Amino acid sequence: MERREFLKLSLTAAGGLSLGFYLPEPRAAAAPAFAPNAWLRIDPDNRITFICPQNEMGQDVHTSLATLVAEELEVPVSSLQVVQAPADPAYKNAMLGGQLTGGSTSVRHAWLPLRQAGAAARGLFVAAAAKTWTVDAATLGIDAGHVTGPGGKRLSYGALAAAAATLPAPALDKVRLKARASFTQIGKAGQRRLDTPAKLRGDRLFGIDAKQPGMVHAALAQCPVIGGTVVSFDDSKARAMPGVRAVINLVDGVAVVADHFWTAKKARDALDIKWLVGAAGSVSSESVARALELGTGKAAPIARENGDVAAGLKGASKTLEARYELPMLAHVALEPMNCLALVANGACDIWTSTQLPEGAEAAAAARSGVKPEAVRIHPQFIGGGFGRRLETDAIGQAAAIAKAMPGVPVKLIWTREDDTTHDYYRPASLHTLEGGLNKDGNLVALHHRMVSPSATARAFPAFVQDGLDPFMTEGAVNLTYAVPHFRT
Repeated sequence: MERREFLKLSLTAAGGLSLGFYLPEPRAAAAPAFAPNAWLRIDPDNRITFICPQNEMGQDVHTSLATLVAEELEVPVSSLQVVQAPADPAYKNAMLGGQLTGGSTSVRHAWLPLRQAGAAARGLFVAAAAKTWTVDAATLGIDAGHVTGPGGKRLSYGALAAAAATLPAPALDKVRLKARASFTQIGKAGQRRLDTPAKLRGDRLFGIDAKQPGMVHAALAQCPVIGGTVVSFDDSKARAMPGVRAVINLVDGVAVVADHFWTAKKARDALDIKWLVGAAGSVSSESVARALELGTGKAAPIARENGDVAAGLKGASKTLEARYELPMLAHVALEPMNCLALVANGACDIWTSTQLPEGAEAAAAARSGVKPEAVRIHPQFIGGGFGRRLETDAIGQAAAIAKAMPGVPVKLIWTREDDTTHDYYRPASLHTLEGGLNKDGNLVALHHRMVSPSATARAFPAFVQDGLDPFMTEGAVNLTYAVPHFRT
């Protein structure tokens, strides 16, 4: 018995724990669902499904974004069933230019589109009821997912779904939104997370919990130097271990596939691999420090400036200088990198925790050999993202392993050691600061000089303009202290 199953049984036995929220799998409805837009589905049985465009990694977008829709639809947010959106341009994050979750943008970018989606559906239900009853739509009201009319008439959204589906959908930017003063859910106290019961029960929600019938497990040996490749390897000891299914050369590593993960890991550790370490073999903490030091002497763009720093420092009663060196740092998300992949019949299915479904789709297509349109991404809850799951390295590796084992679901899990030694690290940086205080000890001038590689240029070059990475300078640019003379 797995620990989670034991916990679930224990909780049920001890306290009769029964909590109703769940993430439903798509199911066939008795009649077609009404889909007024990309974010909403209303079944004739009054089941309302919200397709959440942002991925859940602890920040609770499943509740906050569902609340935006529920407010305008005028139903309790707890009545919505939430499913994660697949990879699709319809779910583009306009603030970041793609279907990705990050930068604390989820609510900001969804604030209008999701409210408009809910309002558009509400308007269609009212119009459908007005047509059904042959009355003026202005005489109708909304009450908890029902349209109400004269004489006590009342129809649920589900009952109106078929009629609403025959009406032309309005342009989202033309719908009438509720006034803030009439909000009953947005910004109100007492709201509860929708996913808490499922997490308390230990339901299989995260990427590392994904399962498929007939699944096997993979562990991957990667070069100790990032970017290194396989020259040759001896897998005789690994293949001799009971339960080992295959040993696969991925060029960027060697994967062992076995019936159980621990078997795969032990066999992986028994591999004897010769590596070509490549250019990164000469990189060290010392060489990184030297590169940052050299950067201090180069001309630099200004990220923010107000007042006259030179004059402010010259007129200060006292000046102070400080130097800060920050090392590379791993993300160390609670859930290490993992991916479950299945390549079969010209298609590739991916179950994974990702902040970038479109990127996951592209990586899986490239390494599985199937067309991008034949890749299906099944997003799972993310056990810690922080930008790490914008990367698709483990997804591509899982797809490549699954390609070598067609028809067999393969689950790749990185160990904690793998995750720490092969992360996409927060870059090292060097900061030199000079500050000026007035006679009262208040900061009146601050000159901050920062040297760092870009965290963004490799994957999202459009964000970097004139040598400035806005994600690297965000904290300095948005300085919350009132400094009359400031330059960074």
